[in-house]
Amino acid sequence: MKGLYARKSFDSQLQELTVRSLGPREVRLKVLACGVCGTDLHLLRQAEDYSPLGHEVCGQVLACGSEVKRFQVEQQVVLEDVALCGVCEACKSGRSDLCRSGQDMQSAPGMAEELVVHESMLHDATGIPPLAAAMTEPLAVSIRCVETLNPRPGKPLAIFGMGAIGLYCAAYARLRGAGRIVMIARDPNSARNRIAGEIAQAYGADDIVYTKEVDWQQRILAQEPVDAAIVAAPPPLCVPALDLVDYGGRVLACGITFGEDRQALLNINDMVFQKKSLLTSIAEPALDFPLSLQLIRTGRIDVQRIITHSLPLAQHERLKELYGQDAPAVKTVMLSA
Repeated sequence: MKGLYARKSFDSQLQELTVRSLGPREVRLKVLACGVCGTDLHLLRQAEDYSPLGHEVCGQVLACGSEVKRFQVEQQVVLEDVALCGVCEACKSGRSDLCRSGQDMQSAPGMAEELVVHESMLHDATGIPPLAAAMTEPLAVSIRCVETLNPRPGKPLAIFGMGAIGLYCAAYARLRGAGRIVMIARDPNSARNRIAGEIAQAYGADDIVYTKEVDWQQRILAQEPVDAAIVAAPPPLCVPALDLVDYGGRVLACGITFGEDRQALLNINDMVFQKKSLLTSIAEPALDFPLSLQLIRTGRIDVQRIITHSLPLAQHERLKELYGQDAPAVKTVMLSA
């Protein structure tokens, strides 16, 4: 049984994994599909040591521990990489988002042939194509971002970044009733941005603006003030996002980096006097999987639209070709077979 590990310079390799016996409430999965997320790409570009890749997992149950009752062999499921415990003080006090006692993947790669996880981390995904089911996690992350920001219906929303999270934020915000949605990226000549822009428009974005263009802020503000913004991009972009939003505006930061550009120099005086707020959102512990699955099952959001590539694990070295340079690749899903 093998799993995928990687470090900087897109140095990736399949490593042999230890096959461990099942605990009473554990489930062994055959991994059907696993999405490549932004965190994986950070590891491929910046990690010093080999790190496990993948947590956007759709799998099929191979075996169940003696006390597992919710799942059965051959059932298709999706995985939370960090699940709520349900019993800690945070969970019992209405702040389940602060839970730090739940089950996790125990440093195992989701991009693997098989995976052993606790049953509390799983959701039924029967009948959903595996590629679509693997998008449950990134869509749930995006739902959480939008709900945390809570943009006002009918009001303009700016989204920095046209990766998977930014695109799904646009799709869910449109479904939720946002007003004009403006996607903001860097380079209009980027092959990746060109295809991402097409996806953004299909998801309901009204405009795409590039920060390489002169007076890009004025182009956005020429129509109407921006009420809120999401930064699904490196942290320094929180600065122009806070400048962009109007009096009383709210900005949510969900983009991270493992490199040097992890800090932003904020004008706190302006934030105080203009009553602007900066919020953050992180994917752990997992929330909103049920809603994400419902939106996928009903087709309310076509999650497969962002998937530009799917690769068998054996072709993992192609990730450098797709993401080590500018290429028309938005979302890639790794397949175990």
